[in-house]
Amino acid sequence: MAPEAGEPDSGSLRRVPVFMGIFLLLGSAAWLCKSRPAALAFLVGGLTSLAFWALHAFLVGRMLTPAVKRRWFYAFLSLGKLTLIVLVLRGMMERYPEEGLPLALGLLLFIAAIMLEALLMAFRPLPDPPPNDTPNDED
Repeated sequence: MAPEAGEPDSGSLRRVPVFMGIFLLLGSAAWLCKSRPAALAFLVGGLTSLAFWALHAFLVGRMLTPAVKRRWFYAFLSLGKLTLIVLVLRGMMERYPEEGLPLALGLLLFIAAIMLEALLMAFRPLPDPPPNDTPNDED
C-alpha cells in the first residue's frame, strides 16, 4: 500500500528509493573498476536493499490499520525483511566469499538513502501552518 500523493510524508517515501537507485548506479560503476564479481556483489546487495525498502513500505503501510489482528499479522510478516537479507548474504558469501565488502556496502544503500533524506529534511524549512479559519471569541 503506497502512500497517497496528498499525504505529508509521501514525498520522503518516494525519494528514498530514488536515492538508492542513484547510489546503486554510481556504486556499481565504481566497483566495476575493481572487478566484475565485486560489481556483481554490490549490485546484488543494492537490489536486495531496494527489495527490502519495497517490502518495508508495503508492510508498514498495511500495519497502519485499526484492526489489531492485521497489525500483528503484518508485523510478523515484517520478519521476512530480515530473512531476505540473511538469505542473500548466505548465498552470496557461499558463491563469492571474497566479495563481502561490496555486498555489505550494497546492502547499506538502504541506510545511506534514509540518512540522506533525513539530512535533507533537517535542513529544509518547515512549511507555514495553515491559517486558522475559526472566528475569534474576543469580538
